[in-house]
Amino acid sequence: MLIRPARAEEAGALAALAVRSKGHWPYSAAFLKRFERTLALTPEVVASNDVLVAERDGVVSGFYVLLHRDGLAVLDDLWLEPAEIGRGCGRTLFEHAAARAAARGARVLEWEAEPYAVGFYERMGGETVGWVDSPLGRRLPVMRLGLAGPEGGGPTP
Repeated sequence: MLIRPARAEEAGALAALAVRSKGHWPYSAAFLKRFERTLALTPEVVASNDVLVAERDGVVSGFYVLLHRDGLAVLDDLWLEPAEIGRGCGRTLFEHAAARAAARGARVLEWEAEPYAVGFYERMGGETVGWVDSPLGRRLPVMRLGLAGPEGGGPTP
């Protein structure tokens, strides 16, 4: 699997991938439409943020968006093609995001979790530290992972 920076012209394809990924879970078509409207993954967003994609055999299989904020990194998105769920791509992307955040000086990685993915994030070492209201009318867990510094080589156990 190759992880590389996303290209601005991939924004639409990445947004569509996010909708397909969310559709893996038992959401209604109406909910997925609302989710699609909330996505702000434009070419400008991709070009001006830390967006990385995973490719398997030249085909994009997932991506993440990492926002950097004074010692805190926010995992704003992490989505996989549904066929990739359970195949290790999510772990690879999450670990890559955590290591990238630590290398850029973040001491903490934080994210609002897809409720159906909480178990995955707990296996990655994340802990629920709060709750936030989402624009889709529900509460989402806020999760956090402490990171070792660049000299430590990655997330703390």
